[in-house]
Amino acid sequence: MAADRTPFLAEVAARRATATRQPSVEVYLDLLESGGLPTEWAILTSLLTVKESYFFRGPLQLDALRDLVLPRLVAARAKERRLWLWSAACARGEEPSTLAILLAERPELADWNWRILATDLDAEALTAARRGLYGERALARVPVAERKRWFAPSGKLWQLAPELSARIEYRELNLARPPYRLPVQSFDVILLRNVLIYFRRSLQRRVADQVAQQLAPEGYLFLGGSETLWQVKSALEPVDLDGCFAYRHPGTEGTPKAAAQSGGRERAAPKLAAPTRVLAPAPPRPTPPAERSPQTAKVAPAAVPIAPKPLVAPLAESVAALAAGDLDAARGAAARAVEADPSDAATHALLGFIDDLAGRNDDALSSYRAALYLDPALFEVRLLLADCLGRLGHADRAAREYRDVLAALEGGKAPTLASRSAALAEVAFPDRVRAARRCRQVLGGGR
Repeated sequence: MAADRTPFLAEVAARRATATRQPSVEVYLDLLESGGLPTEWAILTSLLTVKESYFFRGPLQLDALRDLVLPRLVAARAKERRLWLWSAACARGEEPSTLAILLAERPELADWNWRILATDLDAEALTAARRGLYGERALARVPVAERKRWFAPSGKLWQLAPELSARIEYRELNLARPPYRLPVQSFDVILLRNVLIYFRRSLQRRVADQVAQQLAPEGYLFLGGSETLWQVKSALEPVDLDGCFAYRHPGTEGTPKAAAQSGGRERAAPKLAAPTRVLAPAPPRPTPPAERSPQTAKVAPAAVPIAPKPLVAPLAESVAALAAGDLDAARGAAARAVEADPSDAATHALLGFIDDLAGRNDDALSSYRAALYLDPALFEVRLLLADCLGRLGHADRAAREYRDVLAALEGGKAPTLASRSAALAEVAFPDRVRAARRCRQVLGGGR
């Protein structure tokens, strides 16, 4: 667990020790570990799990699901005319309800038997999901026409249409404890989005293996935009869905592969060739990286860290290796730091930066997205992500990220990586002034 999350955990433990009338936090923790407070874990789960979500989250994946995946599944399931989808971390129901809207909007599925399984660890969140009541914030991205069709006003909230709620089955499920007890043996679509990033590598493998067993032979597995299975050694392989990726069983017909396997990493294809990169030795003191004009935007960011102060390994080891110009050692240490605490945005950012310097664009992209999922306010990471997208030929997506960087900087809510992790104060990420100038250069001086 990252150091900046420790105070929150301590506060929760202190509050629950008081609530359960224990003489001290230590006694409370001992009872919790020994099973002396059997009902307490459910309460802690509700307090500690992330339940913030909204409808139509991850639009690129949802577009691919609607425009590519569903037509293929309709063709594959034409005889039985049934579909099962699984939202494997449904929180308060925004994701499975979004899926229900997408399917209900497809005329070819009008007389099909389709259902959605929605599972979560948090019983309180599931209770809220079953009610189907949502506020304006959750519905902000629901198109006007769909809101009119599938929601009814209920005071200050909006009620999901009962014909959609009837298609969704909610169940409590702990993904960390396979095997799972599910209503069917296989699913045509599984959404396991933004879950694996919180697990250690060994648990990632167990969960991925179990989920792969539940995926139908022609099925599609979607992870979060920041997640990948390339280090997990799953039985599934990535496929390219024109703007995003999904996973399928090897040899499945009808979908192009997203990447060739090289050294265990996914290499998205086809993409623009990576530019040649020249890495200069790090100087003894930090120097701002060279400014890049739009004509030289494909040049990699320059790493200019100074000799690090004594820090806690393995992050210290990574920063020290980076200062010495040893990218392989720096990457190895940063990868260990991520594995030790996959919920720390700063370590993902550093790993992405090192991969960026080494020309591993796809790996850098994955790490940057992981960092921003965990901490969306990090303007330095968003700028690096935008540059990376530009080098890979995704000009429109890069432009959106540049605009988001400017909006964050102008809004005054732009924390630095150094404020999230003192270790990264020794790495010369772009400051606010240079970040704003870089964005305006690429965008042509406007927003």
